[in-house]
Amino acid sequence: MLKKRLGLFSSIGVSVVLVAGSITATPALARDLSYGSYLPPHHPTSTGMKVFFDEVESGTEGDIKFNFFPSGAAASGKELLSAVRDGMIDGGFLVTVYYPTSLPANTTISDLSFWDQNSLVATAASIDTVLTGCPQCIQEFEDNDVRFLASYGTPPYQAMCKADFANGFDPKGLRMRVAGEEIGRWVTQIGGIPVNIPNSESYEAMERSQLDCVIGATSWLKSLSLNEVANSVVELPMGSFVGGSLLNIRNSVWEELSDAEQQAVVSAVPLGVAKTIFEYQKEEQEVRGSAAEKGIGFIEVSDQMKQVRADFMQAQVERAAATAAGRGVENADRIVASFIANLEKWEKLLADPDITEEEYAALLKSEIYDKAF
Repeated sequence: MLKKRLGLFSSIGVSVVLVAGSITATPALARDLSYGSYLPPHHPTSTGMKVFFDEVESGTEGDIKFNFFPSGAAASGKELLSAVRDGMIDGGFLVTVYYPTSLPANTTISDLSFWDQNSLVATAASIDTVLTGCPQCIQEFEDNDVRFLASYGTPPYQAMCKADFANGFDPKGLRMRVAGEEIGRWVTQIGGIPVNIPNSESYEAMERSQLDCVIGATSWLKSLSLNEVANSVVELPMGSFVGGSLLNIRNSVWEELSDAEQQAVVSAVPLGVAKTIFEYQKEEQEVRGSAAEKGIGFIEVSDQMKQVRADFMQAQVERAAATAAGRGVENADRIVASFIANLEKWEKLLADPDITEEEYAALLKSEIYDKAF
């Protein structure tokens, strides 16, 4: 039982109940909220979450605090949505590709992963799309008792592999870790074998030779210790993770917060998102240098392979809409069009390559959160 694992029990007569998923009856009372992630505490997403937690605590003068349970202590990646919905925890990192039937409209954005070519742009576009251009997306979260606050996009994924590819990248027959159907389609198209497992399980699978490659952010070489089992990084963007809900609160908890408390939570969101994205970028830069020192090679691919990737990206537009329609999403083409339009919008807003973390957070606030909440 999760409550036994977390050690959060209530007792008769206690006025402030510190049980994961429980809430106080009066918004003015202090409360401790539980938040789960399947990723380790030093992962960029965990760093961003901690900034969010600290800002909420500061903004509410300590009336709202978060107890953070990383590394799957509260629930695994595939169990976090039900853990929030069923009141076992008050919020958690929700990865849409793990819940395509529960969050089909939101998964449409994730199915456009090859369009994430800049994580700052993709993150802003995904949040903008959900909050201002996809009522179905919001409704899906509410149906699962989730108050959506933010999604995010990773830097473009690359393949980190055990082989050194001395004769060039050859994906045929390689077992490659993927997240979701779209990256799985890509791997199949280039002759590989897709294996859909959480990235938190990638290290062990590589170590045991159950995987040949992990497709993911190269920062995972550090944050998931893949630099201990990988010998090469293939220099070709292979999608990303974009969408989901990085930050959220169980809707029944949200509705009992005072207006001031809700505003404090919303104000903290852009800061947590910005920290996550810039932490990813910082790790990516650091990892490339340290990987070379460890003898990990960076492998160029052929022009033919680059063209295959470009064609796959263009085909995602029609395919994502068709896949979503097959999941029962109405007007799926509008979600696709909204996301691509928002990518174009945010490419212009984020044209400055030297934008700071603080400036990025301020843009998210003024262009999205001040309008949506």
